[in-house]
Amino acid sequence: MTKPVPHELTVIGGGLTGLMMATTLAHTGASVTLIDRTTGDMKMPDERTTTINAAGVRMLQALGVWQRMAEPATPVMRIAVAEGPAPTGLAARRRGGSDLSWTSDDAPMAYVVSNGCLLQALADTVATQDIRLHTDTTVTGFTPSDSGTTLTLQTADGHVETINTDLIIACDGANSLMAKEAGLVRRTERQSQTAICTTLVAERHHGNAAYQRFLSGGPFALMPGPDNSMSLVWTLPNAEAERLIAADSTEFETACMIAFGSSLGYLHLAGNRLPWRLQPGIRKALTGPGILLAGDSAHAIHPLAGQGYNLALADAAVLADLICMTFARGLTAAHGSLRSEYENRRRPEIIAMSLATSGLNRLFFETPVSLRRLAGLGFSLLDRLPAKTKFSDIARGGQLTDAALLRGDLPGQG
Repeated sequence: MTKPVPHELTVIGGGLTGLMMATTLAHTGASVTLIDRTTGDMKMPDERTTTINAAGVRMLQALGVWQRMAEPATPVMRIAVAEGPAPTGLAARRRGGSDLSWTSDDAPMAYVVSNGCLLQALADTVATQDIRLHTDTTVTGFTPSDSGTTLTLQTADGHVETINTDLIIACDGANSLMAKEAGLVRRTERQSQTAICTTLVAERHHGNAAYQRFLSGGPFALMPGPDNSMSLVWTLPNAEAERLIAADSTEFETACMIAFGSSLGYLHLAGNRLPWRLQPGIRKALTGPGILLAGDSAHAIHPLAGQGYNLALADAAVLADLICMTFARGLTAAHGSLRSEYENRRRPEIIAMSLATSGLNRLFFETPVSLRRLAGLGFSLLDRLPAKTKFSDIARGGQLTDAALLRGDLPGQG
């Protein structure tokens, strides 16, 4: 076994969050190591997409990632939300296409990007930075403490190395092995729904609108893509999702038309149908001795609002500010005040987003229509509340969390 090598910050996980976290922390003046158990090759065979709000785009622009995107992102200029099945006949003419709508007349509220394109842009950015990259490497030993942490690494060919690090940032997904090793317990909801992810091509152009229809089985969400393409995330009870994934194309398209309606004309299936078994959950604590969690490792929320990656971006932006402030005070990243402040700064937004997304899903998935109407719940109530005007602001990002990068400034400079 080789002699331990010192590192200040060690990021675990080479996916969308891990790469983004590493390139963010490289701007804090820290020495950054990125450990990825895969080979590091870009392997995104499907057509999944990510929605990034306006604040997140400012952050990626400041980091130099956005400029490396090989494909143009699709701007979201309008958000249309509807309750219940698509109306038909006279009801369709009376109600129109949605129950609630937010429109931006100037800058886009968000952008939709290809996961593969974003992953490649992040990897290209990491390659330009002074980041120690360990690919095809697994963490086999983890000894945390408040003064520093020892990690034992093993490569696929059996090489073993030990490193000392001030702080581990775990970005290894909802089933984070690092979180389990640290004893950071995850509170999860019952696994009862599966989302179908695929690409549809609409007969008519989407007008850069994002659509979400809340149905009794779960939300049906369409995000705009290039030309007439749209990314579908359709949440359904497990058995129904499995049935529709196995159905032929015509049957699936018919189900989509019944769920969404004909406002965009016929919806053609244009991609693979990928199952995503949903089990939202957040950790009781986001940090422990020598470690903190970010992205899905800390919070896996329901996808109905498309805010999962935006939370991860805010995790990184806040952490970068805190590291710069910690260094300015003459302290190391191992100091407990950094982890304590991260917990305090991130938990309110995480809880708010988790309650909002899971709460809306349960309201329409678990509460009978008759009971909702009797209680006056639903979008008709929201439409009358002053808070409606805040939803478009929250959709743009930077409202629930303040950080330099979310304003478009590099950490330590804004």
